[in-house]
Amino acid sequence: MFTIRPYRPEDAMGCGECFYEGFFSCPIDANDRAFLRDYGQVLVEKCNFTYVAVTQEQQVVGFICGKYGKGFSKALASRCDTTRHYGAWVRMFLKFYLRGYKLSAAFQKQFEAFFQQARERDNRDFRDCDLELVALSSKRDFRKGLGTALVARFMERARADGADSVRLMTNTLASWEFYEKRGFAKVSERPFADGSGQKTIVYEYRAKEKER
Repeated sequence: MFTIRPYRPEDAMGCGECFYEGFFSCPIDANDRAFLRDYGQVLVEKCNFTYVAVTQEQQVVGFICGKYGKGFSKALASRCDTTRHYGAWVRMFLKFYLRGYKLSAAFQKQFEAFFQQARERDNRDFRDCDLELVALSSKRDFRKGLGTALVARFMERARADGADSVRLMTNTLASWEFYEKRGFAKVSERPFADGSGQKTIVYEYRAKEKER
């Protein structure tokens, strides 16, 4: 069993592990894990809120993040449930670009491909939505019901804050069918710039329509 609760600073390592298991397939070492911890922390702190799924032993087995659009609410978009450590963000990215993490070759390659795909995000796709679902990740061994529980908690927060339109970006390498089964509708798709034939997909969920 697991519990959904707000993110805490001590959850960073666990979120990094979930991020790895949700998006990467290569073996990783201690250096890779240190980077994933730092990258996961930056990801969480750049969002307005994050919830984690934890076991009775407080092991993080999944997390979900949300980011409000300024067009929806400048007040909500400027509010963050966590402390933002801007200096730590700069140090992390400098260390990454200067190869200071000494990442394994396999993970470096997969992460650079992942990061390039993330950079293909088109801001126009999110300009008119109230809330962006930035990350949903969970461990393979705990997938049964975990993703659904995280999304349900996310939508509870969205409704409480008055958000209607929720959008997210995924791709054909990920479990995009998960969103379709939970009422998200595809609003755009485009091929990866690398010519691989894979696609980036944007989905939308309109909470008020689902409540009718």
